[in-house]
Amino acid sequence: PYRSLIPKNIKNLLAAGRCISGSHEAQASFRIMPTCCSTGEAAGVAAAVAAQEHTDFPETDVKKIQALLRKHNAFIGE
Repeated sequence: PYRSLIPKNIKNLLAAGRCISGSHEAQASFRIMPTCCSTGEAAGVAAAVAAQEHTDFPETDVKKIQALLRKHNAFIGE
């Protein structure tokens, strides 16, 4: 989920790759390189959308981020 890229208590920072937030059990699935690359791409798209909308990351339109990722064939969440 997008919220896994947003660190607590740090404004306007996204964490991608192996440093995203998740349970210990989930770490085994997201520490592999393809997933790390995907979270990096999602964070980059989110940063671009946030900049265009002049919003902080928690308020950024997730549907718009997902639409852009789909447009670039980078969305797997369905």
